[in-house]
Amino acid sequence: MVAAMAATADIQRLIGDLAREGTVVSVDGGTARVQFADDLTTGDIPWLCPRAGKTRVWSPPSVGEQVAVLCPESDTARGIIIGSLSSDAHPHAAQDGSTRIDFEDGSWFAYDPVSGDLTGVVTGKISLTAPGGIRLVGPVIIEGDVDLKGAMIASDDVVAAGKSLKSHTHTGVQAGAAISGPPK
Repeated sequence: MVAAMAATADIQRLIGDLAREGTVVSVDGGTARVQFADDLTTGDIPWLCPRAGKTRVWSPPSVGEQVAVLCPESDTARGIIIGSLSSDAHPHAAQDGSTRIDFEDGSWFAYDPVSGDLTGVVTGKISLTAPGGIRLVGPVIIEGDVDLKGAMIASDDVVAAGKSLKSHTHTGVQAGAAISGPPK
């Protein structure tokens, strides 16, 4: 009977240790080390990523991030970080039904499914290379200077400071080498 109780206790311990919560203490390449509440620290273990085939997503955990670790047969040496948990140090990026990605430098992207708006802030530059071209459908507002290297083609009209390139007129026009007056 004592052996049966010990076996039951061992089974409960093993089941309890299959999935553990811990905090990332180091990240190196494609592995991380996780410390658990009992001060046990794993060796270098991998983390799950959303995709790792023809399409790949790379987003390593951060030192101090709280994570869930799956330990097959309760063996932390075979552990796999299966996800992250929000904490006081790293709260949820959003508190509603939106999807949001926050970055350490203050950059962020968010999608609000109620309004359909995709918004974001980038603290540095955005570089996009598209040899096939870029197509924007809808009104475009640019706040800031535009430096165009290449031709600009407008299928309708170009208006600058209220003056139409297509339909403005000039005053004081004279034949020959004279210079016309300003546009009306």
